[in-house]
Amino acid sequence: MSVQTMTTPTTHTRDPVAPKRRRRTTSISFARSVVDWWSSPSDLARAPSISSNSSVNSLAASRLRNRKIEYELYRAVFSDDIHIVPPEGGDSEIAIEDDVDSSKTDRSTSVIANAEFLDVDIGSGNSIHELFIQNLSQPTNNNEEPIDLVIIHGYMAASGYFLKNYETLVKSCPGIRIHAIDLLGFGNSSRPKFPEELLVTPVDHEDQIKQILDVESWFIDSIEQWRLKRNLRKFKLIGHSMGAYLSSCYLMKYNDQYGKTAEDRIVTQFVAVSPMGTEPNYQSLINDEKYQFNHHALGGDPFKELTAKQKKFKSNSMVDNDSETKFQSLWNDLGRPKFPKVLILRKLWEWNKSPFQLLQCFGPFYSKLLSYWSFQRFANLSSNDQISNDDNTDLILKLHYYSFSIFNQFQGSGELAITKLINHEILARMPLADRGLAEYLANANIKSLWMYGDNDWMNTNGGKYLYEKIKKIPGSETEFQIVEGAGHHIYLDNPQCFNTSCIDFFELSKK
Repeated sequence: MSVQTMTTPTTHTRDPVAPKRRRRTTSISFARSVVDWWSSPSDLARAPSISSNSSVNSLAASRLRNRKIEYELYRAVFSDDIHIVPPEGGDSEIAIEDDVDSSKTDRSTSVIANAEFLDVDIGSGNSIHELFIQNLSQPTNNNEEPIDLVIIHGYMAASGYFLKNYETLVKSCPGIRIHAIDLLGFGNSSRPKFPEELLVTPVDHEDQIKQILDVESWFIDSIEQWRLKRNLRKFKLIGHSMGAYLSSCYLMKYNDQYGKTAEDRIVTQFVAVSPMGTEPNYQSLINDEKYQFNHHALGGDPFKELTAKQKKFKSNSMVDNDSETKFQSLWNDLGRPKFPKVLILRKLWEWNKSPFQLLQCFGPFYSKLLSYWSFQRFANLSSNDQISNDDNTDLILKLHYYSFSIFNQFQGSGELAITKLINHEILARMPLADRGLAEYLANANIKSLWMYGDNDWMNTNGGKYLYEKIKKIPGSETEFQIVEGAGHHIYLDNPQCFNTSCIDFFELSKK
């Protein structure tokens, strides 16, 4: 919500001595929008292809330009306690070793933490972009392994939007290492063309379920490849919105691969921030109880133990008449997300198109249109050298150029997957509450926190329903929190409360 400017009633006379309040900027100029469009790298907006040496060099220069925009953004909000390694030369792939301790740490200064950008090769010509921040102090117990914290953003977002959280989190615990990644197909990570076969809805009902699992795996398999390349054996996990949904899928597929004890598991603490796709709903493909299990955990054919198979699934709901009343009552009680019901959004979903594909059609006016959102969305943020929020235009502009740099890239990639995971009403086709997540988190002794804003458009009841399912299982450890003064992007709207909640939940200040 934007900050409203106070005005003097027209019936009164303004004090001539009082300073005139500066009118708040609401967007960039049309001239600036044209410049942004003209200077924006066109090669990043095109589908990836086999290129000549000259085009490869051009692509590397374009990626470097985006990383410099990202660097300037963080430099505006980080204090001098954090040293940021500038993007290097014209090489878009920053060389790293397999060990997370190999960061280019500048220990010649008195900084508390070191930050750098990494583009981690995950194979097949793709890379995951990461902001890596490390507290330079030794853990209190020198024999203790440093804590690794992984942060995964949501849809229509990227790691840069957590800019008001990183410094507080990294200063909370000696030796902590923060890994904020851009999902494959988002932010400044690689944008491979999304598989067309995953966009065509199969006829068979169980094939539809398998397709959803394949879409999820397109993301979570890349997260696992990133983890292996970074040699992360254990980490704490924060996921927001779609990132929280995919984080849940990641846990159900990969978390037990080394064993099923607390010492073996990769993640034992998980914060789900306004997660997408929690609540059961009438659009779900798994309303029949025989489909309500952890499909990712089976490793082979998820339906190998099922004897019945329904063909040519045509209805939006697969509930039989005997169960319909029970499910309808549950759906009514839980409700659904309060996301605006816009006809154009529904059409984009039906056409498997990203909203940013539509914006890209506006060419020179794209940056101008996006800037209206930027100046409203980031109105309350302040940089590290501001006196008040009335003087935050420079930071908003940096956030706007960062947003434009990531949104004006190739849109036929990760953005399209959202149309398969949920419908235009933000209702999941495979709700987390109906696929064994609660049982897995409880039985695996994974401590979880379900966090929503008090003005959140995401369905708070969905997370609370999951939380209550977990809580009923003996031995489980879970929490539920409503953050005041926050909408869907809690970490931006109320960063102080978000940071404190995460530090307390992970017990970072006690380390």
